[in-house]
Amino acid sequence: MNRTSETRPLRSLAVAAVIAVATVAGGTASAQQYPAKNITAIVPFAAGGGADTQTRIWGAAIAPIIGHRIIVENNGAAAGIPGTKQGIAAEPDGYTVLMGVASTIAINPFSNKAADYKPLEDLQAVAMIGYTPYVLVVANNLNIKSFPELMKYGKENPGKLTYASWTSVGDLARRGLELRSGLAMTLVPYKGSVDAINDVVAGRASATIADSGSIMPFIKSGAVTPIAITTPQKSSSLPNVPTIDKLGVNDYIIDSWVAMFVPKKTPKAIVEYLNARSREALKTKAVQDRYAEVAIEYLDYSADETQAFMERQTKSWKTLIEQVNAKK
Repeated sequence: MNRTSETRPLRSLAVAAVIAVATVAGGTASAQQYPAKNITAIVPFAAGGGADTQTRIWGAAIAPIIGHRIIVENNGAAAGIPGTKQGIAAEPDGYTVLMGVASTIAINPFSNKAADYKPLEDLQAVAMIGYTPYVLVVANNLNIKSFPELMKYGKENPGKLTYASWTSVGDLARRGLELRSGLAMTLVPYKGSVDAINDVVAGRASATIADSGSIMPFIKSGAVTPIAITTPQKSSSLPNVPTIDKLGVNDYIIDSWVAMFVPKKTPKAIVEYLNARSREALKTKAVQDRYAEVAIEYLDYSADETQAFMERQTKSWKTLIEQVNAKK
């Protein structure tokens, strides 16, 4: 989906605002001329996953707006750590951006020794690309329709509830839910989402917590029962499913997102330009229609709001990781 676009004269109108800001702020000549060539977007995962898909949707939408292509570079290995380090080490000129997700930005630095970087110090958050709530679903053969019913079943049938997980985020979600609610579920690890979700559908596993993009087709077909959204706000894709917070499980947020980052020393004018043009691109009908198809939501945040979101995410995941590890 690396779409080519020709540079358009109209680009000068958008850049004019950047020039003005850069001049007032004492910005560099490179910021004033930005963008003058294609931009490389590092995705720290293999092609075809959620981060890659959202990056390519964004890239296709923003290319005609800025007059240059977005070149997607997948560096998928070792939990996204090498790709993240590549983005941190890039020149702070706006021509290499890093696409970060919860695991690479807010989880790995507190759970993986190889992630010896500090995202809030090494990177500047630029814009939200996509936001995906997580959903707690249960197998239909349990005949459980709500979270209170799941809690009741767990208390009356100790040791019988199982939990299908295929990622570190999924396992953290289970351990966090057990810590916050007192519910106990036996972990059943899987190599991938297909086998895990299929076993919940078949009733061989009791429950899982999955991103809405992965689980939505099974919810819509009635193959599993959604009983809680694990984010503070309700999901537009599942408006009738309550949030876990409203169900009495507090200080528990499990979600997924993709955001754009640049090295910390990138000029502010470039950060603001990328934020403004990205928000413009992500509001187009083509993007909104595509996001609706795959159950992705959009947070229309400024660069400062995106940075504040990352600070909240980092604090929340760090606290959860420390608490579940302390309980081991």
